[in-house]
Amino acid sequence: MKKDWMILESQLDDIQFRIINSTLDKSLIVSGCAGSGKSVLALIQAKRIEKEKGKNYQVVVFTRALCDYMNSGREALELSNTFLTKYAWQQYGAHSDYIIVDEIQDFEQEDIQSFINSTNKHFFFFGDTAQSVYKNFKHTVAVEDIQFVCSMNERPKYFELYNNYRLPVGVAKIAQYIGTDLSKFEESAYKSKESAIPRILGYEDLDRQIAAIHRIVSRETVSDVAILLPDNAIVKEVAEKLSAMGGNYEVRRQDKENKKTIDTLNFQSSNPKIMTYFSAKGLQFETVIIPCLESFSDKDKSSLYVAMTRTYKDLFLMYSGNMPAILSAIPKDLYKVSETDIIEDL
Repeated sequence: MKKDWMILESQLDDIQFRIINSTLDKSLIVSGCAGSGKSVLALIQAKRIEKEKGKNYQVVVFTRALCDYMNSGREALELSNTFLTKYAWQQYGAHSDYIIVDEIQDFEQEDIQSFINSTNKHFFFFGDTAQSVYKNFKHTVAVEDIQFVCSMNERPKYFELYNNYRLPVGVAKIAQYIGTDLSKFEESAYKSKESAIPRILGYEDLDRQIAAIHRIVSRETVSDVAILLPDNAIVKEVAEKLSAMGGNYEVRRQDKENKKTIDTLNFQSSNPKIMTYFSAKGLQFETVIIPCLESFSDKDKSSLYVAMTRTYKDLFLMYSGNMPAILSAIPKDLYKVSETDIIEDL
């Protein structure tokens, strides 16, 4: 069953509660791991601003997919203002009393300075340095360093979220072997009650991976599925092959040949969704399937970490041929190697 990611204020923990009840008369930077509730807090902050200060605010997120996804939260809170992606803000954004930015770690320093300069009163930034997928080829800034490298009239309040409410501890354990810039692993920080063990599955070739994906997605017990891939070309190939097997798959990818975006994602539907690691930033799904890891490059560790941490229940990692080095480093007692659990009759 699809999980409602938007929670009530009464369900917030002590640190989250302190954040949303801190003064609106001072800027704020919040750093937190994947699943710590940053996007929820960003929306609740917008609700509070609209109620107490009026509608002169903007909410900016990095990707189109995340913008569409967060609209469900915007509607639930009955917020008036339309959210903007990075590129929409660059084109249409203007000075506002308040600017709220989610996934701030993916914006370049120039963008962050522009947000600060465009804020009439105060800014509110939410992000996670460990999820920065552009740090190797863009001039991004670690979330904890923004207050020191950007020019601003005031020193903002800084909060760090420690608890993780999305990731099952089993997924968190193997993600520690993939991610970079991670905090020390503390099992007590993971509050999810899900106990599923991640699966790492090897196949002869891509076609057999795709056939396995179709089998998994077709199970009655599996829902709210994302199939996450490293680039748009493989998204196209996998989507076409899965669609040929039957079923309603939704897709987001860039069609570079025709210079357009193919986007059939509908976050109100239960159909499986196929997209790149990058498009999945900020999203969450019950079941995440990540195939094609045989060609994985170490330079993509941050983006793979982002993809793996989109699940709040089941994780399937797939490869063809020999197990890639990135997966070989994970202790074997942390994952299963079969598509399903085999129950023998006694």
